[in-house]
Amino acid sequence: MSTRRYKAFISYSHRDRAWSAWLQRALERYRIPKRLVGTPGAFGPIPARLAPVFRDREDLSSAADLSTEVKASLEASESLVVICSPAAAKSRWVDEEVRHFISLGRGNRIFALIVEGDPQADDLEQRCFPPSLTRNADGTSREPLAADARKWADGKLLAKLKIVAGILGIGLDDLRRRDMQRRHRMWMLSMGGALSIALAMAVLAVMAISARHAAENRREHAEELVGYMVGDLKSKLDEVGRLDILEGMGGRVSEYLQTLDPAEVTDDSLIQQARVWRQLGEVGMNQGDLPAALEAFMTSRDILLELHRRNPATAQFVYELGNAEFWVGYVHLETGRYDEAEKALNDYLGWAYRLNALEPGKPEWLIEKSYAHNNLAALINRRGANDVDSALVHIRHAVEYNRQAVTLAPDNATYLVEYAEVMAWLADTLLRTCDLGGALTARQEQVAITRQLSESAPGNSSYNSRYAYALTGFADVASQVGLTEVALTHLTTARDRLRRLSASDPSNVDLRFDYLLREFYIAELLAESGHLDKGLQRIHEIADEMGAILRAEEYSHQLRHYRWVRYLLARSDMAWRSGDPVAAAADLDEAVAQLRDILRSNSGDFPDQEALSRARFQLWEQQGVDLFAEQLFATVAAASADNQSCATRADRVRHAILTGEKDVARRLVTSLLGKGYYEPGFMRVCTEHGFCQGK
Repeated sequence: MSTRRYKAFISYSHRDRAWSAWLQRALERYRIPKRLVGTPGAFGPIPARLAPVFRDREDLSSAADLSTEVKASLEASESLVVICSPAAAKSRWVDEEVRHFISLGRGNRIFALIVEGDPQADDLEQRCFPPSLTRNADGTSREPLAADARKWADGKLLAKLKIVAGILGIGLDDLRRRDMQRRHRMWMLSMGGALSIALAMAVLAVMAISARHAAENRREHAEELVGYMVGDLKSKLDEVGRLDILEGMGGRVSEYLQTLDPAEVTDDSLIQQARVWRQLGEVGMNQGDLPAALEAFMTSRDILLELHRRNPATAQFVYELGNAEFWVGYVHLETGRYDEAEKALNDYLGWAYRLNALEPGKPEWLIEKSYAHNNLAALINRRGANDVDSALVHIRHAVEYNRQAVTLAPDNATYLVEYAEVMAWLADTLLRTCDLGGALTARQEQVAITRQLSESAPGNSSYNSRYAYALTGFADVASQVGLTEVALTHLTTARDRLRRLSASDPSNVDLRFDYLLREFYIAELLAESGHLDKGLQRIHEIADEMGAILRAEEYSHQLRHYRWVRYLLARSDMAWRSGDPVAAAADLDEAVAQLRDILRSNSGDFPDQEALSRARFQLWEQQGVDLFAEQLFATVAAASADNQSCATRADRVRHAILTGEKDVARRLVTSLLGKGYYEPGFMRVCTEHGFCQGK
């Protein structure tokens, strides 16, 4: 029997993180059918469980080679499972992990899971296998054993079984047969026989009933199935985690209802079925299966459209239909289909207005109008559209309707929380127009609301964290208008609150990371406002803990890596100004390496243009090198000239200094100062290069 620590090592691109998490859970939770346990497989006796499974939790983007830990984990793994996609095919580290595993002499224990792309695609950009996966150690070509998790191919369930069969070294057919036997027993146990009896009785009833009572009995049967699904069946399946059974039942109930005359299905049956499909959509979202989620949400919406057709004046059905449109729009938004998202979210807005026409003056319906307008504003900002005026129209409507709801129900804490959120959205949208005064006012109101909530319930961690985030937002705008001391005071209060919350809940890594971020913001602001030594001391104090969180893959995501790039750039700049070019170069080189990795994994797209601009300017300032001379960076679209935020204009000043366009720099500086923009970092650069004299 193998003495290796891990049953499998999952290799993946960070872009496929959701798939890797799903696969790790699926493998570790999978119970080998008892009749197979202990029987011989190609790699030894078959175990009862496939645990533990190792996922690479280390950010390797800046490393020169695989870390010692990763190599040790590969050597301690019986099998290697490679999650294959175009991003994985381009990932140096996925390829290195495959290469290292082959060098261990275990090339016959490498299994591929296709989640995106096509192994045989003519377009190289769509190929999904890393190079080493298709070559033997002697350079000859090989065809990897692959499961295809895409919905139109094997699907998740069969793909999982293929991977399990490969790891165990047994035939797929044998595993499937035993697995189906095991599933049948689990089904019978979890249902207690109730569903089987219900279905059998229903079939007998349908066969036995007379034509006179057919419609009534068919309707009762349909309602019994759906009601069971929503009630006892749903709770039992939640307990045992049988998503595949729930999905199968959803399909069977839907197919059965489609055989009925719509007139035979009651409103209660339809609303229950719609809610089941919405639940399935939410499960799909949680598991990262967005196509399945979209299909479920669209099915729910279609059912609700029929319900609304029958009951056009029933507000509750209109509300359900509006929320179904929201979920459809949300999935489209998450997958970058902005036109489809806009249509669905506009439909949601229409249903929200219909609600208020049916039952005017109800605060819960006013909130729906606020949500709908806020979603459309978020969509405009998310898609990078330069129609900031339309975004402002929507966000101001959202503010007004939320304010009306709060006026009608002043003690409703939920409405107050949403009001604070919508004020933050208003501030961020105003910043896109360089309206610093308006943004500051909006942030002040957000701080006042969240302070009120926090003081009303001192032990409420959600209210306390919201207050801390509001203080941070206010500090950001305050620093842009040159109110450095005010910004530092608010940041310090925010940091202290988040530190206390983190100490009371040590398992909450989000709170700990947010607390460290505030410490970073304080350090940066201190350094830019004449306290360079204090800033350096503070930023060094948090380095190890921030890095540790980022290396813990289960807590790591792309936004945090952007923050880490910002951190490295700030520390490099501080070291450079303090007279330590070696430390400055080390941090700057690591930041640039991180940027390269992010750009490669995102096919040249990089949403944090400000970090990219800062890196380019610092590299030019410290080493006389233009980052954009490199092809990878030259392909990145510069921030749109129509984006009129003060921060974007300040980045353009740096760009103009770098390219020697002094007249452009002077015009931009004059415009920014006229807007009241006195952000300390900008003022320092502006003064150092002779374009302004400071405030």
